[in-house]
Amino acid sequence: MKFPDMVHALKPNPKSHIQENWRILDFSHHPESLHMFTFLFDDIGIPQDYRHMDSSGVHTYTLIDKAGKAHYVKFHWKPTCGVKNLLEDEAITVGGANHSHATQDLYDSIAAGNYPEWKVLIKVMDPADEDRFDFDPLDVTKTWPEDILPLQPVGRMVLSKNIDNFFAENEQLAFCLSIIVPGIYYSDDKLLQTRIFSYSDTQRHRLGPNYLQLPANAPKCVHHNNQHEGFMNFMHRDEEVD
Repeated sequence: MKFPDMVHALKPNPKSHIQENWRILDFSHHPESLHMFTFLFDDIGIPQDYRHMDSSGVHTYTLIDKAGKAHYVKFHWKPTCGVKNLLEDEAITVGGANHSHATQDLYDSIAAGNYPEWKVLIKVMDPADEDRFDFDPLDVTKTWPEDILPLQPVGRMVLSKNIDNFFAENEQLAFCLSIIVPGIYYSDDKLLQTRIFSYSDTQRHRLGPNYLQLPANAPKCVHHNNQHEGFMNFMHRDEEVD
């Protein structure tokens, strides 16, 4: 599993806390990194801002329909205002003037009522076709070809409100790949299987064992479970707990 090595390569030097190019390029000796570096050093590698960048999920998930049939899916987001990027010299100028330019652009746009919007699309594959390709569809370093598996629109995502408290509503968020809703499930993607464990483990270390009780992470509806005690447990329970 080379994912931890990739993360370490992109992080600052643990001795000097300086992000060094040689650490990043050293990871490029792994052939699996070609996919990532192709995007990074392409013209799309530096988005103009958050509103003008598209996105796609790393992993392959499984959607289960009403009949119980499973399909592999890849998620994609396309900005309705188009994709815009910066060249290296432009990025140096813009970032040098305001290192938070993308965050400010997003915040100011939402505050002005110019809500950023993305089309949500999926690529769908029948699990029975997994072995028919000349590549492993569950390999995160591979891209599903759109001429064979076209993008299908399923909805849209609109950011219509700025947060009121950055720490409470952003820094305390705990996104975990292991938390899913009915109708969506995992796949045999090896990296996904690893991150299912590692993300929740990291959140417990970062925010505490009861991080799911924080308002930013707790469900909005009434919920009942058998959890009790533990550090930072502020759930009010007046009933018997098995």
